[in-house]
Amino acid sequence: MAQTTPHLALPLLAAGQAGKHVTHNEALLVLDALVQLACRDKDLAAPPAAPAEGDRYLVSAQTPTGAWTGLSGQIVVFGDGVWTGLAPQAGWLVHVADEDAFYRFDGTRWGRLFDGLRRLRNLEAIGLGTEAETGTAFAAKLERALWSARTVAEGGSGSLAVVLNKAAPGGAGALLFQTGFSGRAEFGLNGEDALGLKVSADGAAWRGAWRADPATGHLGLGALALPGTPMARAPLHVAREEAGPGLCLDAYGAGPVDNLIQARAGRGSRQAPAPVRAGDGLVGLSGGGFFSGGSADGCVTLRGIAEEDFSAGAQGAGFVVEATDLGGVIPRPVVKMRANGALELVARAGVPAAGTAPGQLVFDSTLGAFRGQTGAGWVRLTNQPRFRASTSYDNYLGAGTWTRVGFNTGTLNDQGLFRASDNAFVAPDAGTYTVSAGLAFKRNGDNAPASLQARFQRNGAALDGTRRGVATPVDGVSTVSLSATVSLAAGDRITVEALFTGTDGYVAAADSDFSGFGLA
Repeated sequence: MAQTTPHLALPLLAAGQAGKHVTHNEALLVLDALVQLACRDKDLAAPPAAPAEGDRYLVSAQTPTGAWTGLSGQIVVFGDGVWTGLAPQAGWLVHVADEDAFYRFDGTRWGRLFDGLRRLRNLEAIGLGTEAETGTAFAAKLERALWSARTVAEGGSGSLAVVLNKAAPGGAGALLFQTGFSGRAEFGLNGEDALGLKVSADGAAWRGAWRADPATGHLGLGALALPGTPMARAPLHVAREEAGPGLCLDAYGAGPVDNLIQARAGRGSRQAPAPVRAGDGLVGLSGGGFFSGGSADGCVTLRGIAEEDFSAGAQGAGFVVEATDLGGVIPRPVVKMRANGALELVARAGVPAAGTAPGQLVFDSTLGAFRGQTGAGWVRLTNQPRFRASTSYDNYLGAGTWTRVGFNTGTLNDQGLFRASDNAFVAPDAGTYTVSAGLAFKRNGDNAPASLQARFQRNGAALDGTRRGVATPVDGVSTVSLSATVSLAAGDRITVEALFTGTDGYVAAADSDFSGFGLA
């Protein structure tokens, strides 16, 4: 027959044993020590100096000393001036008073009972301060929650990550914020792999706030923020489906304030930016639109341009406005605000044929002139044409016949307006012109004409109201002067013709000329 119990090793009474009360008392003392087991401390390596009767300690030191020598890992109890060691068995629990913590013996070592709880697995539900309901496996009713990283000294890395993992792209991995258990904001991967935020005023109708494209990192705002909408086309892309501004910037201050959108450009990389060069873009606004079957970008653009290679002392820059002609698809520069302070209308060949309206202004490269639209047509505003022509010989004119005067030398021929081949001034464009001519008389021998007359022709026909003359001209003295202001179409030709009556004579080369200029 065994002499002790199998679990607590309590001494058993033997048949016919003398002094049974001693054995019985010993068993009671062991039971008193182990039932509702509570120790004062577990960290001492030697017995305390003045223990009380019945004091118990958990000896966790590897090599305890004094009366505890050889009792490592055991429960020791003080009684009748003696320390008695009780060897634990797997599953024993002890409360350590100075730590207010429970320890459990696993058959090899003592460990804090909470260590076991940190390894709990496959719980179906947890409720903190409330009940975990079906479909909500973890529920907590709190005023504040703290998540703190485990430090390196504690065996961690010092970092903290909270992971929400969904099974497939079409699922949701999100944080839902509610008021009175009605949804107001949802942040996360909502039915796709793009990170987004959507909001609601009533928990039923949801609007997108922003959404980040997982492939590019581009951020879409407004109408691009809900799942299923197109991804952002730029690092920041704003879209809206109703009237109103797409972007609003306010600025306030106690003194003078400013409200800028600031942009910087540089060659090289973000880590090592390099100077911009002449022609590089610094900032820009570009507009386009949709058409049936597609869209067009950059139809109109305001662009800031570097006009020189940048350095600490040279940062010349200006603005360029680009537009697309009616019926065209290629934008072109129309206005430049140059670094030198000049406003430049970019030259174009000719004038617009469509979309004209009073007040429009262009610089026509074919004429080298500014032209303005009056509502009735385009008129030249600058670089008005002018010419002066002479004849290299005395022009003989028979009596009684109108004859073209052979002006054949353009002494001033701005823009090539005088055409010597047909002795004519040719209007470069429609407008108003003033033409003048002076003809000097030279006698042919002793002939004495009754008169010398002159007039202008337009396209070979006499120009009404321009005839002038002198009677009984005097050789080397008499002249005929004529002048006219006339509206001409582009390409109209003005020539001078003269007539002697009575007898023939000459138009003298020395003192005869033909001139003109444009007015508008």
